[in-house]
Amino acid sequence: MVKNKKLLLGGSVVLLLFLLSLCYSLFLHEIIKDPPNAIYDPGHRLVDVPPYPPDRHHLLGVDRFGEDVFWKVIDGAKYTLMIALVVSSMRMGIGLFGGILTVMFLHHFTFFIDSFIRAFRFVPAVMVAYIFFAAVKIDPDIPSQSLIAHQLLILGFIGGIPLTGHLATEMREFLQNDFIKCSQSLGAGKSWLIRKHILTFLRPRLIILFTRQVVQSLLILVQLGVFQMVIGKVKELKILDGISASGSVTLSLSNEWSGLIGLSYRELMLDQWIVLGPSLAFVVTIYSFRLIEKGLEETVEKNKSFHLFQK
Repeated sequence: MVKNKKLLLGGSVVLLLFLLSLCYSLFLHEIIKDPPNAIYDPGHRLVDVPPYPPDRHHLLGVDRFGEDVFWKVIDGAKYTLMIALVVSSMRMGIGLFGGILTVMFLHHFTFFIDSFIRAFRFVPAVMVAYIFFAAVKIDPDIPSQSLIAHQLLILGFIGGIPLTGHLATEMREFLQNDFIKCSQSLGAGKSWLIRKHILTFLRPRLIILFTRQVVQSLLILVQLGVFQMVIGKVKELKILDGISASGSVTLSLSNEWSGLIGLSYRELMLDQWIVLGPSLAFVVTIYSFRLIEKGLEETVEKNKSFHLFQK
């Protein structure tokens, strides 16, 4: 597995990004100097004020509030990655439990369950998430931890339901094998089939599916960001720049990437580099997880071929 270049490259990028984000939160933010509040020429005349375009000192520029966009993206990396990993884990748990429950214990209701799952697939996931996110945010006094927990559960169930159908289909096909029939005729019960056959069969597939779910979780975060729906609470900041009609802007508390994109939508017509930073971070991270997925698929196929050759 470690010899697969795609797996190594993708995993290294994700790990480096996460570790750099942790280091920034722990001590780098105290070492790195903040961008200047204003730039003056040698004659002490005002030349420029934030936002500043990208240069060699600030790779992704400086936003309207005088913060380095590159380090904001780095700071938000750990939160974005943890959200995607937690949501993907929840989806896998829901999908696996739901698939086993459907195939092994609720097979008499297969038609109704499959019909519900098929109907659910016709509704864009981002629209379902948007509706539930809006409902959760109705209460302004909800604690931040409760809000985040509700939002993660929503994203988990939205992806877990279609995954239930996918895994249930794979399990049904697997249970049609002759050796499963022989095992049942010899007295194997449902718990034995689940532990010794189904989970053994699904184990390599679950690892690949997990990385695929991470990619899908990141994509839905991007889409929610476009609708200005972010994970966790936000803060209102007064600004007198003649641009904001309300005299205030909404900012993410965690620098989570979807928040950096969605809550900076007005910058698309002004200073595009402010949105470019988190957008590039999403692209690089999604591509890295796709490399991990491809590397895992190649490794699993290689191991299959090796075992067949040995036999």
